[in-house]
Amino acid sequence: MKLIPNLTLREIAGEKMLVLQGATGIDLTKIVMLNSTAEYLWNALQEREFKNEDVGELLIQKYGIAKDQAKIDAGAWIQSMVNAGLIVS
Repeated sequence: MKLIPNLTLREIAGEKMLVLQGATGIDLTKIVMLNSTAEYLWNALQEREFKNEDVGELLIQKYGIAKDQAKIDAGAWIQSMVNAGLIVS
């Protein structure tokens, strides 16, 4: 799977947001807010293929959590990105 490429991470009013960069500028009809963990994963996984295990490893490296917990958290993050339409297979 891969993150969709036409999104830009912006800071607006102190919040990190993903905005769709359209042909005529920014389409503000769909904005996704990111917490610090989601922002870290988004930045780490830009322009590369990844699997659940890759996301889990990033969480382990950053936060030192157990492998089982990282697997659960990675799955939850991936599912939230899929639900928002931000991941392509």
